[in-house]
Amino acid sequence: MPSRKPSARVQRRKDRTRERIVTEAMRLFTEQGFEATTVAQISEAADIGKGTFFTYFPAKQDVFSYLSEQVLQVVIEHDDPGQTAARRLRNGCEAAADWLEQHEPLARQMILARLRTFPASPPSPPRPRAHARRAAVIQAGVTSGEFRPIPVEDAVRAVASAYFMPTALWALGPQGAPLRDRMLAQVDIVLTGLAARP
Repeated sequence: MPSRKPSARVQRRKDRTRERIVTEAMRLFTEQGFEATTVAQISEAADIGKGTFFTYFPAKQDVFSYLSEQVLQVVIEHDDPGQTAARRLRNGCEAAADWLEQHEPLARQMILARLRTFPASPPSPPRPRAHARRAAVIQAGVTSGEFRPIPVEDAVRAVASAYFMPTALWALGPQGAPLRDRMLAQVDIVLTGLAARP
């Protein structure tokens, strides 16, 4: 028997529960740190059972995937396929940096938790989609002659590093230039390297 799609009312209830879990988890992460926060505490604060938590998130670090999804959505919303590949990549980084700075306490917790679990945890669902999006934009730049004919995967890693390193340093130490400035300085270096030679 085929499974039926949940009704709009059921979906709204699920969305509200997920939002409540994320809100309470982030409040606890911000107040007492990621490591010190337990799933039991998050469940208690969100007024749900532990089993319900695991229905929505396999582990507490997966709460951050929800926030990563929001960052990716902001990047997609700021994309304009009519612009150059370089402009599209730069716009995406600007949008991501702005979102992270606007949600600074939560963003720092998210990034620090990711840094702690990065080697052992599989990539969050938004990461492969962000990778594929960068690859498509870079391939468009190579095809149009805007970028040099270089291996796209190498270019994707370079752009991702220009995004990730300033973000990690910003999360580790708030002093210094705004995240947007740090990130765009790195991205501009990469884009200069990708640009086709005259």
